[in-house]
Parts: sequence; structure tokens; C-alpha cells
Amino acid sequence: MRNGALPVLALLLGSTLWGVLWWPMRHFAAAGVSGPWLILGVYALLALPMGTWSWRHRRDWRGHGRAILWLVFLGGWTNVAFMLALLHGEVIRVLLLFYLSPVWAIFAARLFLHEAIGWRGAMAAALAVSGSALVVSKGQALGGWSTITGNDLLAISSGLAFALSSVVLRADEGLADLHRATAVWVGCVLLALPLALLAPLPRLHPGEMGFLLAFSWFWIAGATLLVQYGVVRMAVSLSAVILPFEVIAGAASAWGLAGEVPSFTEILGGMLILTAAFLQMTRRDAAPPMAPALSDGKERRF
Repeated sequence: MRNGALPVLALLLGSTLWGVLWWPMRHFAAAGVSGPWLILGVYALLALPMGTWSWRHRRDWRGHGRAILWLVFLGGWTNVAFMLALLHGEVIRVLLLFYLSPVWAIFAARLFLHEAIGWRGAMAAALAVSGSALVVSKGQALGGWSTITGNDLLAISSGLAFALSSVVLRADEGLADLHRATAVWVGCVLLALPLALLAPLPRLHPGEMGFLLAFSWFWIAGATLLVQYGVVRMAVSLSAVILPFEVIAGAASAWGLAGEVPSFTEILGGMLILTAAFLQMTRRDAAPPMAPALSDGKERRF
């Protein structure tokens, strides 16, 4: 296989794993593990060993304390809110509303980094607002938000936190990648813990523990590494075309496995949102919108 095809395949597989993330999560929920406990367990399995490593190399934190704290909060909420929304909400709605994050990044970068919005940014914002109104209302209250649900709010807030974390990293690009990822995973644990204490205790069968470990280290960590491998080895314009495959994978899997059939209005709204995301992701002067920005100018997702 030619080396040029490997990044594309890695990004497609990584995007697919993120898009179908709802499926193993609902499996564990059916097995007796509520969302907060599942998130706590999954990210604790990642945060404990990586947190130990990061602590041993804490000299690298010098000068990056504020960025780390913001990553703990914003990155943690990104994943916690996204996973809770996927677990209880309609998959396609959650994925599409999360994909508003590139548009949030337009305004966050303007507010905090004084970056120009430009005509592409303005058009992306208009398309995204129109598309999100269609997705949320399902055409029943066109242009209104009266039908918005708690899961919709979780998805939107996840995308907003994701965009803000991108701005944090764009403002402080010196922190090593593994420290960034560890901060996000630790944040997931800290934010999921109080939610878990309010939820019923998990009733996971001992035989499921191996599956939980595999889900954490191979699905979550594997999806992260695959996306990282792909995006750093291809042009942003190409990765911007491939990354929305996450939405396609999520919609197809939800349709086939959960019987969730998107309406015409949702499909139309999704097309508008993805067009807006593409416009923003291919801006030359924009921060990488679908994952925290890195010092090499590429995009990654933790």
C-alpha cells in the first residue's frame, strides 16, 4: 500500500470510531453502567497512567499553568457533555450540533485573539445558524428553538467548549501534545466524578471489565491516535473533507442499529452546518477548528 493512502485510511477509521462512539456506550449503559460512571471509568483508565507520566515530567508545565487549567475544564467538558449527549440523545442531532464548533471558533478567535472574521467566516456563521435552527426545530417551528432538548444543549455546549479550548491552545502553543491530552483526560475524570456520585452505582458484570478496558485503550485512545496520524500528514484542505465522515458514520450506524431516521429537514440542516464547517476549516488564517490547535498548525482530537 502506498504511504500516501495510510493517512487517509487512518483518518477515515478514526472518524468512523468517533461517529459510532454511541454504540459501545449504549452497550455499557444497558449492562448497568450509567453515563457518568462510564465516562469516569473510561477516562480514569487513560488519566491515571498518563497523569503519572505527566507528573514525572512536570517541569514541562512551567509557564503553561493557566493553559493547563483551562484545558482541564474546557477539554473535560467537551468530552463529558458530548458523550452524555450521545448516550441519551439522537445521534445525528448530537453530531451535527457539535459540528457548530468551527463557527464558535470564529467568534472566540475574534474576541480573544483579534482575528478577522472575513467573508468566509460571516457566511459560515449564517449557514451554521440556519442549519442548527432546522436541525433543532425539525421544521416544526422553523427558525425557532422551542423544541430544543437537554441533549441538544449538551451537544452545543460541547462544541462551544471545544472551540474555546482551541483558542486556549492557539494562544499557548508550547505545551507538549501528551501533556495537553493528559490535561483533557484528567478534566474528564474531575467533571464526571460529581455527576457519577449523583447517579446510581454501576452494576457492571466482571466479564465486562475487559471490554471496558478495551473500549478505553483501543477505541478512545485508538481513535485519537488515528486522527492524529492522519491530520498531521495531509493538507488541512483534505482533512477538512474527510473529518465530516464522522457525521456520515454516526448517521448510518444510528439508522441501521438504532432505527434513527433523520428527517428531510435535519438532512438539509446538516448539509448547511457541514458546509459552514468546511468553509471555516479551509480558511488559511483560521485555527484548526475541529480539534485543539497545535504548534505545528495541524488539528487533533483528544
